[in-house]
Amino acid sequence: MPRDGPWRVILRFDWLEYIMIVYLHGLNSAGSSGKAAVLRASLPELQIISPTYPAHTAAKAVERLTDSLLPLLEEDRHADEPRLMVGSSMGGFYGDWLARRLHFHHLVMINPALVPWELLLQVVGWQYNQAQDERYYLSPEMVAATREYAVEPGPDGVPTTLLLDKGDELIDYRIAEGRYRGIGDIHCFEGGSHTFEHMEEAVGIIAGIHRSLEDSNKKSANERE
Repeated sequence: MPRDGPWRVILRFDWLEYIMIVYLHGLNSAGSSGKAAVLRASLPELQIISPTYPAHTAAKAVERLTDSLLPLLEEDRHADEPRLMVGSSMGGFYGDWLARRLHFHHLVMINPALVPWELLLQVVGWQYNQAQDERYYLSPEMVAATREYAVEPGPDGVPTTLLLDKGDELIDYRIAEGRYRGIGDIHCFEGGSHTFEHMEEAVGIIAGIHRSLEDSNKKSANERE
């Protein structure tokens, strides 16, 4: 399969359609994060796209992700290509905004930071992103700027699945559960942490969503023949 730079896009099926899976990492992480590695190892038949972006700077994060992903979407000859986005923590927050604007077909959020303008106030100050070997200062203004990308959940949005550890020590799982109750498919796991300790279960759920998208797209392709 041809590859374009660092992007290893996309799973090809024998019925000539594609399914794109994008993983967005959280704060102080990178595209090479542990969860992206688990997805690649557990779903070896798929190509997982996991861009690195500055999660601490909202406008730059959205710009970098849009600039990275949009060419892939625009180059695809299949307008109805199934697209699945998975985001963890701040990646869930940005995914909530980008999935709608880039027309993804399903969004999976893992311990998402859905109100970062409140949550990040507790960590204002100097930060070190070991994954990117970067030291930066997280200011109150940078935290407040995340509000511009807030999304109000609604039944007309992108179909959404939430994977929440009740033992998350940084984000109360009830925030996401409350915002998406009756709207999203919510899976709450006992114990765990903000790192998320239930990736085995997550992989199974994501694989099931992938199969659903695959079946739906195959059905649509057959109907067009």
